[in-house]
Amino acid sequence: MRKILVSLILLWTFLSQTFALDANEILAKVDEHRAVGPSFNFTLKIDDYEQGKISQSALMSGSAKGESKTFVKYDEPANMRGKKLLMVGDDLFVFIPKTQRPVRLTPSQRLIGQASNGDVMNVRFQADYTPSFTGEESVQTQTGNVSCFVLELTAKRRSSPYNKMILWVDASNNFPVKADCYALSGKILKTVEYSTIKEFSGKKIISKAILYDKIVKDNYTIIEFMDMVECNVPDQFFNKEYLLRM
Repeated sequence: MRKILVSLILLWTFLSQTFALDANEILAKVDEHRAVGPSFNFTLKIDDYEQGKISQSALMSGSAKGESKTFVKYDEPANMRGKKLLMVGDDLFVFIPKTQRPVRLTPSQRLIGQASNGDVMNVRFQADYTPSFTGEESVQTQTGNVSCFVLELTAKRRSSPYNKMILWVDASNNFPVKADCYALSGKILKTVEYSTIKEFSGKKIISKAILYDKIVKDNYTIIEFMDMVECNVPDQFFNKEYLLRM
C-alpha cells in the first residue's frame, strides 16, 4: 500500500511538472504570434465603440524591446498628437506636450474605451504572467468551432494589467483565440477576442484584438496592428530624459 501511495505521489509530481512545462511552452508560442521579434517598431489603431457606434479613434506608433520596454506616441487625433507613453519594467509614464515632468500611470488605467494602458504597452504574456494548464475546450468563433488549450495566467508583476487571465489557445497552431480578464477582486473586467492573422517581417502575427465590456452591452474596443517591423530599436527610445526632449 505504501509503495502504491509513493508511486501515485511520484506520478502526480511528474504530471504536474509536465503540465507546467507544457503551459510555459504553449504561452511562449502564443507570444511568438504576438510580436515579430525581440525588438521591433509598430503602428496600431484603436477604435472605441459605444452602443455599437464608433465614439473615438486613435492612431499610434511605437517601439518595443525585450520583455519590458515599450514606447508609444499618439499620431492621431490632432489634439492628442505628441502625447507619449513609456514602460520600462514595472514603471509606466505618460509624457504630455509642453509639460516638464512625466506623470506616473498604472497599466490598469483606461487608455481609450475598454483598452487599458497595459493592453497596449504589455506585448508579451510571459513577461507578466505565470501560466498553468487547466484543460481543453471547444470554442465557437466566427469561423467555426476551434479546439483549444485552456491556460490560467496569474500575474507575477505589479505592472501586469490584470490579476488573472483565462486564455484559450488554438491547439492546432498556438494562436490566441480569446481571453477573460479578471481584477484582484475576482470580478471579470472584459473578454478579449483575437482575430485576423497578418504577415509582418515574414512572420504570421495575430493583428487584431476586440475587447468587450462585460457590463454594458455593445460597448467594445478594437486594437489592430497596422504594421510591425523587426529592427534594432535604440535604447535611447526608452529613456525619460530623451523623450522629454523629443
